[in-house]
Amino acid sequence: MRRHLNIGMVHFKTGDTDGVSLEMDKWREIFLASGHKVYYCCGERPLPASYCTVITGLSYLSEEKRALDTGTFDSLEGFGSEGAYEEALLATTETLKKELLSWVDMCSLNILIVENIWSVGLHPAAAIALEEIARQRKLTVLAHHHDFYWERVVPVRLTCKRSMEVCDRYLPPHAQGYSHVVINSKAQKALAERKGIGATVIPNVFDFSEGPWEKDAFNGDFRQVFGIADSDVLLLQATRVVRRKGIELAVDFAQALQQQLETHRGLPLYNGEIYSDKSRVLLVLCGTIVNDGGQYLTQLQKKAAKQGVNMLWIGDSIGHTRSEVQGRKTYSLWDAYAHADMVTYPSYWEGWGNQLLEAVRAKLPVALFPYEIYRSDIAPSGFSMIELGKSESLQWDECGLAMLPQVQIEGAAKEAAKVLFDTHARSIMVDSNFMIGQKTFSMESLRLLLEPFMAAWSRTLW
Repeated sequence: MRRHLNIGMVHFKTGDTDGVSLEMDKWREIFLASGHKVYYCCGERPLPASYCTVITGLSYLSEEKRALDTGTFDSLEGFGSEGAYEEALLATTETLKKELLSWVDMCSLNILIVENIWSVGLHPAAAIALEEIARQRKLTVLAHHHDFYWERVVPVRLTCKRSMEVCDRYLPPHAQGYSHVVINSKAQKALAERKGIGATVIPNVFDFSEGPWEKDAFNGDFRQVFGIADSDVLLLQATRVVRRKGIELAVDFAQALQQQLETHRGLPLYNGEIYSDKSRVLLVLCGTIVNDGGQYLTQLQKKAAKQGVNMLWIGDSIGHTRSEVQGRKTYSLWDAYAHADMVTYPSYWEGWGNQLLEAVRAKLPVALFPYEIYRSDIAPSGFSMIELGKSESLQWDECGLAMLPQVQIEGAAKEAAKVLFDTHARSIMVDSNFMIGQKTFSMESLRLLLEPFMAAWSRTLW
């Protein structure tokens, strides 16, 4: 007989549309279906549910936490000395430990799953505090690593002896008995080579069992609200607005597609709408703006305007779930997919690719840049994607924006035009992709991968 466990999952935030938050929800669903209880703990964006405890100190967005991140990985200038940095790190750690212990005891946790805090390094004090409370309460631990600090776009520079100790001891911890999970084979290899830690690969997945996302009474006005005509071609960029997502390549693609479709005016799109003289290609960004105060979005807006591309950012109207307050709707990400004609996924670096699976689930064609993990861990499954260019052709302009040879972008636009107007070709592409996703990256696949962990936990804690 299997014991039912109390599982705690802790992350900087929950209830958002980032990859970590989305995967947490999928893991939680598997654990609940197996009879376990699951409790969340986060620093921001709490879910409106009794199972989520908010400890604001877990957020890395405060000035204090940003200073510790900088002091660990870049410069001690903000502290003045190594001693001052150590004092601040210790004080923050001790405060967090008390609050985390209270959460652990309140929920009577058996299992602690640490989501990304022990790998990405954005909150060193939280990493230390979690390791210490896990030891103190003798918890069974699974460390779920999505991103590592050594993968940052700006190379890290460990500033002092203490910062080196933090990275060595806590990012991630080497404690005997801890289980480690990564989301791709590259991370598995790097963790073994850099830290001597073995890890299991569990890829991101999606629920392919439910019906398609469709237009309904709530989202039926989606296009109208944002000034998008039914005959416009909606290219959906569903990721967060952050540089490594390479959204500037989607702008180039939208421009090339716009030019390609000039010869298609008056013809019916795959859905029967006529691509008329008034029809447009629109690139719609629906993700949140991350960390840079909107500087990247401003760059994208200037680039789009210069190239004559219709681009909209609607991130402030997209949420984790639907809602309506005083007549103003917040749509879910799935509502956006229901109205999209194609998805752009031009990221040049991804730990996995949640939005890629979402597009497959939505049965939409995808125009993507073949980033490294796509090539190594996803493409071998046999997906049919429109590639924006060759990985070795990627370069950057003087503004730090990614670019690809125009001939490659134009080639992708020609492929896209085919699946926008040829219903049969479109169906073959999206139906085949859906079947592959359903077989390889489904919730059932996740259940099979998590089953050995749950079985071991129940045996050990019986």
